[in-house]
Amino acid sequence: MTEDNDLIVTIDGPSGAGKSTVAKILARALKYAYLDTGAMYRGVAYAYMKEGEPADIGRFLKNLVIDFTFGTDTKVFLDGEDISGYIRDPEVSLWASSFSQNRVVREYLTGKQRDIGRKGGIVLEGRDTGSIVFPDAEIKFYIDANPEERAKRRHLELSSKGMDAERATVEKEMAARDKNDSERAIAPLVIPKDAIRVDTTGIDAQQVVDIMVRRISERSR
Repeated sequence: MTEDNDLIVTIDGPSGAGKSTVAKILARALKYAYLDTGAMYRGVAYAYMKEGEPADIGRFLKNLVIDFTFGTDTKVFLDGEDISGYIRDPEVSLWASSFSQNRVVREYLTGKQRDIGRKGGIVLEGRDTGSIVFPDAEIKFYIDANPEERAKRRHLELSSKGMDAERATVEKEMAARDKNDSERAIAPLVIPKDAIRVDTTGIDAQQVVDIMVRRISERSR
């Protein structure tokens, strides 16, 4: 969709706004790699829970054997085992949000994200990809939707994966994560400088991607 093969495109926004879905479609449209930074935090959180929640985070990370592969999807491997299907559990999500406030974990994963993305040709999505990880990215998006729509999407996502979650519980947990992400002292969820804002309420993923591709083309001229 663009002649530039080395752009860094970031997509930030709250849970349930549709970041992962549109990022995957956009990456395919641009023929770019796709990096889900949230999956990286979730992977570390899952490993931490499996380890029994050790007190020494630094030692835990030093001994952690975790790998990520990036293509049209982000895959997470712990000690060689694919754990991608386990990291979307609501409890893991809350731990991931907590870890996003931990300076040691954040420095560990931010370093990995920069190493992976610095050559360009990549779409990154998360909560600080345009504000902290790549503040000088050529194209930055911030996508959002109203709270009711976001909770509905998250509930459908969990249900489709066979996870038993009440809609009210999903809404409560999402509100808690919104509060944690926006009020955390380290890299809070913000609208990055120069980001293109897209409201996804009431429109499908392909329509959102069409908007994004058009804006990328406009900025790449």
